[in-house]
Amino acid sequence: MGGVGVLLEGGAVAGPVYVGRGGSECVPGFTDWWSYDGDLRRPLADRMRAVCSCGWHGDTTYPIAWELVPDSEPFRYDTSGPERDWTAHARQVDATAVPVPEEIAAALRGTEQALASRPHRYDNGRF
Repeated sequence: MGGVGVLLEGGAVAGPVYVGRGGSECVPGFTDWWSYDGDLRRPLADRMRAVCSCGWHGDTTYPIAWELVPDSEPFRYDTSGPERDWTAHARQVDATAVPVPEEIAAALRGTEQALASRPHRYDNGRF
């Protein structure tokens, strides 16, 4: 999976943004690019780039013009540059992928079906 990552001023890679809710609740971190807008003591990103779950990141960076990011709809901001870069990366990975032998693919499908048919158990806060 790919997406849009951010860089802070000076080129530092930002960690997840945590939004406190005033209790001892565990709140997940956010990594959506628009979370790094500098509001409420969050870090301020000045550039974006493509990122991939495989660890790859694009070399090309794109400036973020925060004054053009719609407050209530930041997803409308133009992120086409990083998206194109990630698409090119994904195509490159696909082109070099080696097909899995059919016997292994069949075994994986069987395992997936077996796991899907089992009831899920939620016990003491854990699956």
